[in-house]
Amino acid sequence: MPGGDVDVGGIDIVLCFDGPAPPRVIPEHPGAAPYLMDMPVAVDAAGRVLGVLAVDERGIDTTRLPKGACVGFVVDVESAAKALDSQALAEVVGRDLLLSPDVWLWRPDPWPAHVDHGALVVETDNSIDNDVDDLQLAVPFPIDSTTGGWVVPATTFALQSWSAVGRLRARTTVVTRQRTIVTVSALGDVGEGIDSATLKAWLEVAIDDVAVVHSAFPVDRVRVFVIPRPGTRAVLGGFLGRGGGASALFHVGTGPLRIDADTAVDDDGRWVLTHELAHALLPPVRLGDAWLNEGFTTWQQEHLPVLAGRRAVDVANAEVAIGLRTGRRRADADQLTLERACTEMAERHSYQHCYWGGAALAVLLAADVGDDGVFALIRALGKSRPFDASPQPALTLLQAVTTSSSDPLARRAATALVALWQQHKNAPFPVIADAAEVDGFVWPNDSAVDDMVDNEASHTPVPIVQ
Repeated sequence: MPGGDVDVGGIDIVLCFDGPAPPRVIPEHPGAAPYLMDMPVAVDAAGRVLGVLAVDERGIDTTRLPKGACVGFVVDVESAAKALDSQALAEVVGRDLLLSPDVWLWRPDPWPAHVDHGALVVETDNSIDNDVDDLQLAVPFPIDSTTGGWVVPATTFALQSWSAVGRLRARTTVVTRQRTIVTVSALGDVGEGIDSATLKAWLEVAIDDVAVVHSAFPVDRVRVFVIPRPGTRAVLGGFLGRGGGASALFHVGTGPLRIDADTAVDDDGRWVLTHELAHALLPPVRLGDAWLNEGFTTWQQEHLPVLAGRRAVDVANAEVAIGLRTGRRRADADQLTLERACTEMAERHSYQHCYWGGAALAVLLAADVGDDGVFALIRALGKSRPFDASPQPALTLLQAVTTSSSDPLARRAATALVALWQQHKNAPFPVIADAAEVDGFVWPNDSAVDDMVDNEASHTPVPIVQ
């Protein structure tokens, strides 16, 4: 149905059950509970209203739902987005809405024990019941080949993901690279920001770089959402969601952009695309262990182009060295151990400290087992758990590789990394002295590094959402 300041006011949902109805239907996030429009109703297969259902502070009471009936309700997503105003939950972007399924796609409570990935299907023709033309609903879910609807995995409500509704201008056509379909939807107005052809080309390069690790991109489909923000860099930041399928969120500058022949390597922000998509190579870890997932992805964002043959290794090492200097400076300011910087990262905003501290461990690991050994470990970790598995402690994942991987180089790398973590976790930042002590790693001239850091040319990831 049409909205006020935006193009969508509410989303109509009819939720049916294969078997007995659950006691309740709830939003995953309790903050979404107040945004039901009117009273929910019981409806039959023909859409006839059978009665009104009760609502309490937890959600919709379905204990008296007639056998075989469905629950019909409307979520006021416009009001939710304005009130919650959180990229992780719901946000207004121009006249479009960025939404987490935790807000608009209410679920059975409890989640049925026998239902897992792919057991629920949203039957939809991608249209929304309203009087506004050209509205689209974009979700990361795979399409069910039988019904034509969307499969909604249980991970939708366990891991971060995004959907969007509005006019959603497609700024690129569907991109197919390395057997992976990447669908790009843009929200709001990008102004003088990155053009669709450049974004498409950058995405293709990033996908190809990530794909070299397994000779194919790790997932079959990625839904990309492009969000405009004030800024003069083309790509400002991003995040990879795993819930319900892969969804990548990229913030792009509205310009005018600073891109010319003198721009430093990837200083336009295109490295962000590689960084976020490279997260698909590793399984999720618990938030306090970002030194592994974020640290090694930060190292990869510079070395994947080397593996793909489009960057010299000394350039990658120089970029990593710049970042390590940034991380070391942040560690001096934080006055925290590396372990605490990662554990308390969201509270203390010690992202550079934790990310580059983890990347420093990757540098030290590469000095021991070589870059090939680091990538062998990354391959083994990626194979050890599904892309959308429940997050695990980093040491649990590494210990599983040491005991279960068929690759002896990966087992050696995992063992070495556990030892490196134990050695450096209680220090502010891992120490990498110079090229003489770390074989193959070349520090640029210190004054040159300082100048580059001061000019904010380093690849220092600052996540939009964590």
